[in-house]
Amino acid sequence: MPQDPIHLLPPTEAPELPAVDADGQRVLDRMAEGSNVVVLGAPGTGKTSLALRLLAEAVAGGRDAVLLAPTRARADWLRGRAAHLLREGHGDGVVRVRTPAALALTILTTSLTMRPDPLPPPVLLAGAEEDSVLASMISTVTWPGLPTEATGSRAFRSELRNLLARAGELGVNADELADLGRRLEVPIWGPASQLLRTWDAQGRASAERRAQTRKMDTARLQDRAVEALSSWGSDAVTVPRPVPDLVLVDDYQDCTAATARLLTALATPDPDGHRAQIVVLGDPDVAVETFRGGTPSLLIAAEDHSGLGATRLQLTTCYRGNPGIAAVVADQSARVPVTGTTAHRQTTLAPQSSARLSSGGSDDERPAAAAGVEVILVSSTWQEHAHVARALRLEHVHHGTAWSQMAVIVRSAADAETLARDLRRRGVPLASRTPAVLLRAEPAAAALLDIVRAAIRDQLGGHGEPPQRDAAITLLTSPLVGLTTMDLRRLRRRLRQDPEATATRVSGTETWARIGADAALLALLADTEQASAFARSLDGEPLSTQADRLLTAARIIEALRAATGETPADAPRDVEALLWAAWNASERAEAWRATALLPSASPVRSLLSEAAEHDLDVVTALFKRAEVWAERHPGQDASCFLAEIDAEVLPSDSVAPQGRRPEGVAVMTPARCAGQEWELVVVAGLERDRWPDLRLRDSLTRTGLLVDAVTGRLTAGTAAPGDGTGGSGAMAAARAQVRADERRMLIMALSRATRRLLLTATADAEHAPSPFLTEIAHRAGIALTDADGAPLLSPDTGDLTLRGLVGELRHAAICGNLETATDAERRRGRAAVDLLADLAGQGVPGADPATWIGATGPTSTAPLIAAGERIRVSPSDVEGLAACPLKWFLTRSGGSAPASDAQALGSLVHAVAERAEKEHLRGPALREAFEERLTDLGYPATWQGGLAADRARAMIERLDAYLADCDALGVRADVEQPVRADVDIPLSVLSPAVRQRAGLRIPTTGGNAVPVTISGRIDRLEHVGGLSGGESEDSAGPDRNGTVRVIDLKTGQRVPKDVQRHPQLATYRLALSSQGLDVVGGALVLLGKEPSKRSGDGYVLAPPGAALDPSPAAPEPAEEPACEPAEEPGDAEANGAADSGEDYWAEDLVAAAAVAGVGPQIEARTGEHCRTCRVKDSCPVQVEGRRVVS
Repeated sequence: MPQDPIHLLPPTEAPELPAVDADGQRVLDRMAEGSNVVVLGAPGTGKTSLALRLLAEAVAGGRDAVLLAPTRARADWLRGRAAHLLREGHGDGVVRVRTPAALALTILTTSLTMRPDPLPPPVLLAGAEEDSVLASMISTVTWPGLPTEATGSRAFRSELRNLLARAGELGVNADELADLGRRLEVPIWGPASQLLRTWDAQGRASAERRAQTRKMDTARLQDRAVEALSSWGSDAVTVPRPVPDLVLVDDYQDCTAATARLLTALATPDPDGHRAQIVVLGDPDVAVETFRGGTPSLLIAAEDHSGLGATRLQLTTCYRGNPGIAAVVADQSARVPVTGTTAHRQTTLAPQSSARLSSGGSDDERPAAAAGVEVILVSSTWQEHAHVARALRLEHVHHGTAWSQMAVIVRSAADAETLARDLRRRGVPLASRTPAVLLRAEPAAAALLDIVRAAIRDQLGGHGEPPQRDAAITLLTSPLVGLTTMDLRRLRRRLRQDPEATATRVSGTETWARIGADAALLALLADTEQASAFARSLDGEPLSTQADRLLTAARIIEALRAATGETPADAPRDVEALLWAAWNASERAEAWRATALLPSASPVRSLLSEAAEHDLDVVTALFKRAEVWAERHPGQDASCFLAEIDAEVLPSDSVAPQGRRPEGVAVMTPARCAGQEWELVVVAGLERDRWPDLRLRDSLTRTGLLVDAVTGRLTAGTAAPGDGTGGSGAMAAARAQVRADERRMLIMALSRATRRLLLTATADAEHAPSPFLTEIAHRAGIALTDADGAPLLSPDTGDLTLRGLVGELRHAAICGNLETATDAERRRGRAAVDLLADLAGQGVPGADPATWIGATGPTSTAPLIAAGERIRVSPSDVEGLAACPLKWFLTRSGGSAPASDAQALGSLVHAVAERAEKEHLRGPALREAFEERLTDLGYPATWQGGLAADRARAMIERLDAYLADCDALGVRADVEQPVRADVDIPLSVLSPAVRQRAGLRIPTTGGNAVPVTISGRIDRLEHVGGLSGGESEDSAGPDRNGTVRVIDLKTGQRVPKDVQRHPQLATYRLALSSQGLDVVGGALVLLGKEPSKRSGDGYVLAPPGAALDPSPAAPEPAEEPACEPAEEPGDAEANGAADSGEDYWAEDLVAAAAVAGVGPQIEARTGEHCRTCRVKDSCPVQVEGRRVVS
């Protein structure tokens, strides 16, 4: 595919700062006096612009100034703006925009490392690492009334982590927390205080931990920095305190109490009289970080002389929005509980001529665009996304609004991800963003981690030995190689056809039919030269691409072998070197780069290229994470890094660098949009119980109650939530705080719009508009219901894309040609046909009726089995064909889902069972063998993961009980026994319906039988010895080779209906009987089903006693005279078999399955299997399938 030339995008041009107005000048004047200042301003009054100007002018004047932002995301955004401003000769290489934690880290690092006897520098615990540390501590504490499953869960750790962080920020120590727990009757605070005592010790020096690296969270980090500043002289630090001359803090309402203590320490003069001047800016009405400890009251506390003693100034002119938007924002702000003062809410909207425009030109230069506040109610979430996408595309296409001047704001990150995927599918380009990722859950990163883990565990072979099968298959099907299960099946088939190329690599005494294909694959992976020769031999053939990818896998394994082999046995393995060896050998970098740079006009660009970009970002984040880890843990082995990644249950932010991407619409939460503005802002998802979400965030640990108790917000009626009278009051107070926080987030979202504000919600049987939306609509004069109270829904809409237009035209064209069409529909249909013809002439996909599904004939009418060939079926094929031939065909042809956890468990149990029989493992030895493989299932260390592991252990217990009974009865078994038998099933023994289908689909020239080849692998072929019940000695003829029964191990728990006639068991019996074996029964051992207590057995056997229904061996078909034509099915021959057809049910079942799979017509059948069918979209008897199948 030809590629567009690569265009390097220039750096983003940051807008110049506006001129300082009168309010801003007053701030500059007060700063010149050296006073600490707190600046209050409503949204749009220019607080962030003023903070940047103060920073730029201070640096230009030679002052050491720093601007702090409460979160790293905001600091990164401000850093880009500041870099542009400081570029004009004022940049000195110093990082001027930071978070409070980063500044505290600098102070503490200087204090510890710049001493006569230096100490190791501190390390800031990231969220995921902090969670891992807390998980190891929780198990050492007793939690009365809480089960182990609860205390080991991620949710419990999240709440407990929040409690410990708030206690640290509020300055509550362990004894005080325990005392508050007794007084307020919160029992969980007692054991939590034990953790708090250890948690508070983070970062403090001690004799026994002197040489250890100190790790701490952000709250403790800032407090340790405060302690370091106060003891700077006594600690004999050899350099001055790294205190800036000026500290600016933007969005101070989202900072924590720990930050306030740090600012107070910075503002305290040292012995030389040097201190930092503090200027904080914010608005208590738009605090969006309260759930992380943000404290809006800090803005008021800054004026208290016990704190910073700052002078309060206000910004009174709003430069954002229009009267409609400003009125809505002011109305919502008035509903927020007052924090100290309301004076900052009184603003004057600047005239439009002087307001700062966000777009590149004035509104006069563009087509007339909508402005003000709008509300859309829709019938479903799907339609809500459609309306949002249509509104965005209309703005861009009709009004020329840049994609970068539009944003969609939703309440939660999960909603943002869902909506972003849907908008991308609907043709809306999205702005590049770097969300927090859980590396082990990302396919691109997981592939690298898995193969490096296999190298560390010596699973990749060496010295001529092939890699282990599980590790090899995981690599082959990973994004690093990109083979599918269908590709592997085709490669195995090719290797079976030509075993000579790799047969010399297969060792042992087992037959090629048993281990040849898999062993050949592993042999190719063990030798790059042989893999290269194999790839060359297929050059130009359909499998050439798959062979090249197999060669890539061999090179990855070779590179990792070399990397591990170069490391001395007693030396730690370098995780960065191992990751690079695998990544470099995979050559994915160039392949994904080429995909990411697909031509923008390509219809797959929005899917494939963005996926490739994401994968590249994830790999970059993984390497950056490994780099940071290696710096923090020098000398540690790579296995420690893998263990840390595996233990993570929380996503981590990436600090990897990001290049500039094409502009797009921003989709984000309120917390990420602070300080930014857009012409069009869509606030989506304003439904009841969704926004506001009034669920208490701390229902177990009562963190909100702790904050209220320490900050003095508890009243007499809510001070004792456990006394039976005050509990409801405390709960109501807590919900009121949550409602206020939800409203603050909404105000943040509403106030980002400069021209147009669009609010959307779903109104159906399960959703209703939010009370917030009702308030806004009332203030804006927008009706949400009709006179009868029914919601006024916007009509359903389609996608405003070329693909959406083609779909609407096709629908109109079809409706206009129906017999029931009205005159208007017929006219619309004719117009649609003309437009489709024009689009088809331009080559628009989907416009030409010849390309519509169902409009053309089948690509082939040839049967799947050629005339004269035997019909090959496996016992599992018989079961699938008996249920639904179409599902069997589509699944067999690539429609199967990826391997599920249940399938992985089944494979592992079968492998353990095979080993148990071969090595006679019973009891503890069997359980030990299983525990060795349990980690392969990847169950997480959570409550649910523990339950899954316990269920797997119970299966092994039942397997052990079954094997013990077999030993007691003297039963010998062949495990994973291959079976292949040619069986000719006479037409005379078949039921009339099957005989008729066989006569239509299978040529019967030369014989009246269905030629079937049965091939498969039996889990356990048990030799029971002796004679079956009711059989005399005389009946055992000389051709008998033994008495056996067929056992199939199942990890499910459902007993199939009519199990006495189970398709798989019956097919195995038919194949073995044709080979002369006496099959006395067959059964399923249901390892996943708990046996009843009355049975006395430790397992479930279905059918009981392995008693399958009898099906007599089929007699040889009678030879017809050569001069007479064979009778047609349904003639005299049918009369002789009519009464005996039921006796031959197994033959009838296998023949029916074989005939159903011949083709060319494949039948679709309904049944219980339809509930879990994964190919409904291609089934003509399902609603989903009728949309695309004629």
